[in-house]
Amino acid sequence: MKAVEEFVIPFKGLSVGDHVFKFEIRNEFFKGFEYFENVSGQANIIVNLLKESNMLIFDFNITGELNLQCDRCLGFFNHKIDGQHKLFVKFGNEFLEESEDVIIIPVKENRIDLRQFIFEFISLLVPVKKVHPVDEFGESGCDTEIIDRINKYSKPKTDPRWDALKGIKLSKK
Repeated sequence: MKAVEEFVIPFKGLSVGDHVFKFEIRNEFFKGFEYFENVSGQANIIVNLLKESNMLIFDFNITGELNLQCDRCLGFFNHKIDGQHKLFVKFGNEFLEESEDVIIIPVKENRIDLRQFIFEFISLLVPVKKVHPVDEFGESGCDTEIIDRINKYSKPKTDPRWDALKGIKLSKK
C-alpha cells in the first residue's frame, strides 16, 4: 500500500503557510501508468505547498532523466527532464476540475493524492517525437544498422494514376 500512500499529502493537520515535500520517482512509478510504455528512469520532485485558509497552492519542480524508446530506430536513449508546474486546489461541494491547473475538492477532504498530477506533469516533459539526440558533429544517435535496413526496404510508393501524368509535356506560350 506504500506505493499508493507515498504521494498522499495530509494537508488538514498542516498549519497555514509554506511546506516542502520531496518525492523520488523510480521505474516502479512508470509501470503503474499505461501511457508510460517503454519508459523508465528517475526523477526528483520538490513540491512547495502554500496552505491558505481557503486554498492550497502546489508548486512542482521536476528534474531527472527518462529512458525513452526512439520512434525511429527503436533503440533506447536518455532524455533529461526539467520543469515547473503549478496546481491550485480550491474547496467546494464536490470534486471538479475547473481548468488544467485548478481543481476543486470537497471541503470534508483532509488529504490529496498527487500521483496523478505528477504523472501528468512528467508526461508534459516527454517529447512528442522521441528520437535520439544528435551528437556534437550533427549526426543522429540512431542505430545506423537499423536505419540502413529501413532505407533498404522502404521504397516510395507511387500512385500509377499520377505516374501517367509525369510524361505530359506542357508547352509554354
